[in-house]
Amino acid sequence: MATPKLVHYHAPQTRSFAIRWLLEELGSPPHELKVLNMKKGEHKTPEYLAVNPMGKVPAITHGGVPVTEVGAIAIYLADLFPEAQLAPAIGDTARGTYLRWIVFNHGAIEPAIADRWRKIEPSMASAMSYGTYDATVDTLSGAVSGGPYILGERFSAADVVVGSAVRWMTLFKLLPERPEFTSYIERLTSRPAFKSAMAKDEELVRALAS
Repeated sequence: MATPKLVHYHAPQTRSFAIRWLLEELGSPPHELKVLNMKKGEHKTPEYLAVNPMGKVPAITHGGVPVTEVGAIAIYLADLFPEAQLAPAIGDTARGTYLRWIVFNHGAIEPAIADRWRKIEPSMASAMSYGTYDATVDTLSGAVSGGPYILGERFSAADVVVGSAVRWMTLFKLLPERPEFTSYIERLTSRPAFKSAMAKDEELVRALAS
């Protein structure tokens, strides 16, 4: 039986970097990298919109089946390659913590940060998925300060998802300056897989610019 083909649709300097980094952490399993030139609108072609109607990256297909959204892709890939041990197995109570923070990133952190960036002050905290910006930031702080990683001593795909968000938000000064965020980013960016993914993306940026 043929192994289902894995394809990563990617554009450098986007949130798709999280999946490129994750693939490095997974040992760079066999996959096809399809680079989309955003400046040329390749993410809005009918071919790509058939994969992700939102016209956003990242996306993967596995055996032709699309998976979109960073968190969903991370969960899928970490389970697909269990030998890398980046996801607690079903039945392991650590999986609850692992899933909690991956979902929290998309359900609370990103919406709270987006509203703060756009200077939107929610009139009813109870109506928001994240409640308040301050509560979200404090909760995130607690998640990354007990570490070194989300699961304590164990690095997981949750760190790729949450760490990518924390790094991006820090670069754009969308998070308050706190030592727990700084040290968390330093731990993650010192990992060989992160450095490898970053070097590959920088090379890709140069290639697209030439």
